[in-house]
Amino acid sequence: MKLKESWGKISGTGLFRIIKNKYVVAILGFAVWVVFLDSSSMVRCTRIKMNIREQENQKEYYREEIRSIEEKLNELSSNRDSLEKFAREQYLFKKDDEDLFVVEPRR
Repeated sequence: MKLKESWGKISGTGLFRIIKNKYVVAILGFAVWVVFLDSSSMVRCTRIKMNIREQENQKEYYREEIRSIEEKLNELSSNRDSLEKFAREQYLFKKDDEDLFVVEPRR
């Protein structure tokens, strides 16, 4: 008897009528399918957009690096003194009559 009374209370509510409606169930099922289960789901599209944004940032960073390196290359190829300075600083080149001391900071 209590089961029938409980069922009567539940089935009389407005929420149960909405859930019982086949169109609402179909729309909810479609929404779940599109957002989570489909091969081109919204979750996957969001991840792809984030990945594209990250790669565009990397692309801009590398373009800046290329621009900077091209400026250095242009400077080194146009000025012999800057080429000598670069070789001495980066590759520790020295002249025959010079002594070279490398001082490394303590760690």
